[in-house]
Amino acid sequence: MNKIPLISVQLPVYNAARYVAEAIESILAQTFTDFELIIIDDGSTDDTLAVLQRYQAQDARIRLVTREHKGIVSTINEAVDLARGEWSARMDADDIALPHRFERQLQWLAQTDADVCGGWAQFFGMDNSHILKHPQSDAAIKTELLFMSPFANPTVMMKTALIQQLRYAAPFEYAEDYEVWQRATCAQWKMTNMPEVLLRYRQHSAQISSHATQPQQALSRVIRRQAWQQLATQITSIQPAWIEAVLALRDSVFTLPNMDHVDLAFTALLEHTDNEARDTALDYLTHSYLRAAGSDISVVARWSRLYKRFGNGYALKTRIKFYLVTVLRLKPNSRWRAYIQKIQCYRLKNND
Repeated sequence: MNKIPLISVQLPVYNAARYVAEAIESILAQTFTDFELIIIDDGSTDDTLAVLQRYQAQDARIRLVTREHKGIVSTINEAVDLARGEWSARMDADDIALPHRFERQLQWLAQTDADVCGGWAQFFGMDNSHILKHPQSDAAIKTELLFMSPFANPTVMMKTALIQQLRYAAPFEYAEDYEVWQRATCAQWKMTNMPEVLLRYRQHSAQISSHATQPQQALSRVIRRQAWQQLATQITSIQPAWIEAVLALRDSVFTLPNMDHVDLAFTALLEHTDNEARDTALDYLTHSYLRAAGSDISVVARWSRLYKRFGNGYALKTRIKFYLVTVLRLKPNSRWRAYIQKIQCYRLKNND
């Protein structure tokens, strides 16, 4: 392949013989065809390599590398280094890209002049079909970064030159995507998400998020702290104690942190956001305080004060959820509390 393509698709694969054919076919079926598909087999021990070799023989756009097992960070960095296209598109071996994904992302990138573009993903498998939505604007994405990764990673398309400079960090394996977005924010990348589904995201018991939950959560806490500390360099009123209180609130089960400090942290954040970024901050304010309400009923009044000052509308459905949590005294680790929390998580980014 001599012609330099516009897009370099990076597909790391490890023991994915069961699903990888669907992933590859979804890329080969894209309506935009000027791409190379870089597949790195990370030392698979199942029939993955045979599947990959079959597709390589069928399509000259596929560049296949196979070697011993090194892990996801080494694998994706190797794929990034091999990329020749102006744009790099991430893909996972167990997901399915919609046929128009690349075409729509290139159009959106041209409209927004962004450095990185993600999109929505629809879950499937394990009786779960909800749509994972992330905010659209740069400011809202960087607000969401304070609480979680702001992209569905296998939907991302970004400038190759920029990701080749940053690369993925080995110490953050299992949360390497979240960490790279934090550094991209510090590097002043312009970020956007398309408000439409670009990918079907498969859920199954063998995926990393299923078997590496604890290390992933621990690393995510580190990244959230870095994101808040970076924000504090811009909003100098934010104190270290406030940051620790917000972080502790997310992880608390029975003992709440200093809620005055939590209030101050969210107040400072909300005072410096507007439009979609403020809506995003309010969503996470609600999610965090709903978690705490079963342990301390006064949290409801705190949420009400902040929502009245910064919110838009009465938020009746959310008030009902607070009522259920407080009246039933549902603790964060209870089954019914988990159900209400799940409803709130799915509601993020939607109208109340």
